[in-house]
Amino acid sequence: MKLSRDQIVGALIVILGVFVFVMISSYKVPFSLAYPGPKALPGLAAIGFIICGAGIFIEGMKKKEEEQAYMVKEGWIRLGINLLALMAYVLAMKYVGYFIATPVFLFGLCTWYAKGYETKLWQRILFAAAVTAVIYLVYVMAFGYQLPAGELFG
Repeated sequence: MKLSRDQIVGALIVILGVFVFVMISSYKVPFSLAYPGPKALPGLAAIGFIICGAGIFIEGMKKKEEEQAYMVKEGWIRLGINLLALMAYVLAMKYVGYFIATPVFLFGLCTWYAKGYETKLWQRILFAAAVTAVIYLVYVMAFGYQLPAGELFG
């Protein structure tokens, strides 16, 4: 039996939901209706992932027609480069912090996705700075969270 693309995606989403449940199970804060704590949002997301992933998997079982290729070789290479860039960003956040890693990552991402389109350098710099500022304002000013300062500067 050959698995369809929907079955593969559905199974991966279910696995992601289970993974989130496993990760939040280590949280020591009890869940209550008065204060749901840090388990609430990821727990709801995990439930959503599992339900939606199961639905996608079941719908994929119903399809009988032949599928076209999902992604060509170049698409898989781009996906791999994006995942590597994201891992490098997370690592950079640990060492140089949010204010250095985020604008550099966003500028690189804009440049990467702008290939084939005409964009000006100042537009990419402005976008990276604006998104960095908005995220900072939302997380630090509105929610009161701290963003990583980095081990080299913190």
